Amino acid sequence: MATGKQKKVSRRGFLRGVIKRIKFEHLEDDQASGLSPELIEADQALKQCDYVRAAKLYSQYLEKEPDHLEALQKAGYCYFRLNEMSTARNFWHKVLEIRPKDNFAVLHMGLSFAREGNLKDAVKMWKSYFNINQPLIQREINVTLALYEAGENLDPQEVASSLEKAIEKQKKASVS
Repeated sequence: MATGKQKKVSRRGFLRGVIKRIKFEHLEDDQASGLSPELIEADQALKQCDYVRAAKLYSQYLEKEPDHLEALQKAGYCYFRLNEMSTARNFWHKVLEIRPKDNFAVLHMGLSFAREGNLKDAVKMWKSYFNINQPLIQREINVTLALYEAGENLDPQEVASSLEKAIEKQKKASVS
């Protein structure tokens, strides 16, 4: 039996944590992927924006646990930041095989297409994105889809930049 005081956790806080963990809806750079020392080290490298090291560590971990969703998502994100879009998409394809409606993979796979100048495939991906918990991102995607379907001549790089700004604003709004 423990002799010290235990930290109390509210039921509401506990349930929020469980729901977040199950849904993976708020994947952030600084969110822990697991208790494995390799993942802790990879998460620290990601938090420090050391994408080369983080990608290597996630990839090594995935050799042992190939279906670890968060490691797949984050490995893809690292390669995206390293401008290795095809490699990033390979990781996100694996995520979508496991969880077909994974918003993180859908969002970022679309971004990777847009960054390569392929707005047609980006829009195709974003059509399956739906997340009411991320209204700033959802709104930006909805505007892009509406403009694209209206025949507007959109610059894929500008679309990607606008969406990345919406992601950053959403992160800041979620923290507040």
